[in-house]
Amino acid sequence: MRVVSLRFPGNFEDAFLYMGRLIAITENHSVRIYDMKNVVSKLQEDEILLDVPTLLFFRNDLIDQEEFRDQLHDESGKAAFLKAIDKIESKSIQIDADFIETVEWDLKIKADILLDLNIYNRRLYIGTNTGLYHFDIDWESENTIPINEAQKRLEAKCIHTTAKFGTVNASCGSEGLFSFLDDFNLGRNNNRKEKHIPEYSLRNAWLNFDVVNYPTTTSPTLFSSIQTKPRQELIESQKNFEKESLIVTDLEQSEFDFNNLVVNSNLNNKIDLKNIQFVYNSSKSLFISTYDGSFFTLGLQDNSSSSIPRISYYNKYMGLGSLVASIHTLGVKKAGIILEMDEQVLLFAHGKFIPIFNSEVISIRTFAGSKHYKNIVSLTTPNEILLIAIFDEEA
Repeated sequence: MRVVSLRFPGNFEDAFLYMGRLIAITENHSVRIYDMKNVVSKLQEDEILLDVPTLLFFRNDLIDQEEFRDQLHDESGKAAFLKAIDKIESKSIQIDADFIETVEWDLKIKADILLDLNIYNRRLYIGTNTGLYHFDIDWESENTIPINEAQKRLEAKCIHTTAKFGTVNASCGSEGLFSFLDDFNLGRNNNRKEKHIPEYSLRNAWLNFDVVNYPTTTSPTLFSSIQTKPRQELIESQKNFEKESLIVTDLEQSEFDFNNLVVNSNLNNKIDLKNIQFVYNSSKSLFISTYDGSFFTLGLQDNSSSSIPRISYYNKYMGLGSLVASIHTLGVKKAGIILEMDEQVLLFAHGKFIPIFNSEVISIRTFAGSKHYKNIVSLTTPNEILLIAIFDEEA
């Protein structure tokens, strides 16, 4: 497993990869934009690096194509590729003002603290202590500028967002969970509306088409969704830029109970419910950490008759040295997941916990749902942004 990084020095609060740009929020609440195509093109002026910068930091999807496999088919091609990776690692490359020009513009929003950043369907969402805002961006312009001023969507403090299937979910602590259903008016029957779930919301996640709310770090609640197909004329349009085939139009609380899921799967003798420290879900897996340093991965299988998931497999791993603060999935098969610990960031892959950063971070982003950035981790630290590419040379 190879871990390769680029450094973007500066004082930032968050960063997000989208449409070939690294969108960074500075501590002064400006947006600084790095064109990643220009970054990798300049790196590849060093011929020894081959096309490694592009494959790792700009077009991960090309790694799955036959042309790349042919490149590594013989030992000389593989040796040259790994040598290029070694050189990037040894150079500790800094992407600063001397390396490449950037674009920068002010957010101009009334907020003291930025709490979350998300980009979905070409729209930039900012969660702050004064509410949730969004910007529509002109991604075709050379300067990647906002089309209009910030639009305020919520008055409540917004600490976490997720977006998928035309819907944006905002976790607002004691104010609850807000869902902007069919936020881009893509559905067939004008289903665009806001739904407020008053249950406390620390964070939320998608479980296939359904939404999981976390009132605490260990007690997920499931809300089953109602979906519709997008309007025919919008299926391939840029208004449906993410090419969603179904649009979520409503949410209804289900009878799902996390404790019962564990008990009914006969895992209560293996997982002590009182010892659980952190729970996180993706659409296919459930991840559990415990106070004694155990880490569990459980496969989730749809139960279409009741929309309540079932557990399809169970694995236990030992060796977590501290408490988990957050979990983030990578999009590459078997590439692992990212664990934020008290003062360390770990890559969990092939049953091992691999340190990739040994200090606290301000934010962590992965891009499991993207096409081009599936194996990239963005870490915002007090002094820089680290873009970390994960390359599984064994695979």
